[in-house]
Amino acid sequence: MSSRQQPVIATTAQTVSHDQIKSLAEKGDAEAELQMGLRYKSIAWGIKDDKIAAQWFEKAARHDLVEAQYRYGSALLEGQGVIQDYKTAFYWLEKAAQQGHAQAQFTLGEMYHSGLAIKSDIERAYLWFNLAAAQGVESAASARNIVVQLLTPIQVAAMQEEASRISLAQHSGHVASVPKVEVKNPVPAVVDKPL
Repeated sequence: MSSRQQPVIATTAQTVSHDQIKSLAEKGDAEAELQMGLRYKSIAWGIKDDKIAAQWFEKAARHDLVEAQYRYGSALLEGQGVIQDYKTAFYWLEKAAQQGHAQAQFTLGEMYHSGLAIKSDIERAYLWFNLAAAQGVESAASARNIVVQLLTPIQVAAMQEEASRISLAQHSGHVASVPKVEVKNPVPAVVDKPL
């Protein structure tokens, strides 16, 4: 190796064969299900298929894996590999956001800001943008700084207090009691699909 080349360090997921990961995923291992989704989402593995990726993300999301909840919610939001479904996307993204997933928090803020799947709510948009910005999501900080101008000081203080409570609950390992928006039939029944 020349002095300018960097050593390549393989992660555990990269060193495990596709067949080994698939075998674990088929047995219900949530991490393996997520890895299968990521493999089918990426052309790097030579097997890009958004539909199969979404199916694996859904399985892992139903096993309460936060990253999978975000990935499946995003697939539903964008209609990648699944029929676009804003209400179900909101359900999964909210689950991930409540557990501290920064990108899910930002996306939830965008949904509240635009009124996508739910009634537009600038206060809730500010709340989720603020939480995502606190985790370093730069676009969330920019969005927060725009929507804060639309709120009264009392509204800002209330949302900052709620953000602190949610953040504290996330760091303690508990999901904070966040008022939920009613979404009718957000999660379709589990239907086993051949992969």
